[in-house]
Amino acid sequence: MALLPPLPRKHKGTLVTCVVLLTLLVVDAVYGDHGLAHLSRMRAEQGELEHAAFELQQANQRLREHIAKLRSDDTYLEKLVRERLGLVKKGEILYRFTRSSSGVQ
Repeated sequence: MALLPPLPRKHKGTLVTCVVLLTLLVVDAVYGDHGLAHLSRMRAEQGELEHAAFELQQANQRLREHIAKLRSDDTYLEKLVRERLGLVKKGEILYRFTRSSSGVQ
């Protein structure tokens, strides 16, 4: 294989300029404002947001089911009222037990 003749001086400057510009373009494509690193961060953020949205949709569905039960299921509603508000029916007696701090009653 024959050696190529050396480049004239004016072409060496052009070649160096082109190599420098190409290097700057590659660095900008990877680390610039809209480069590969930014794209990677945005994809990770998108995954986190999709996960959060999914969890919120599940919580929303549970709340809808809870509301539907409150509207339609009288036994469920009575159970909640008794547990949370401590209400009793007429003629019932409510006994409350407290735990002592020592653990012995």
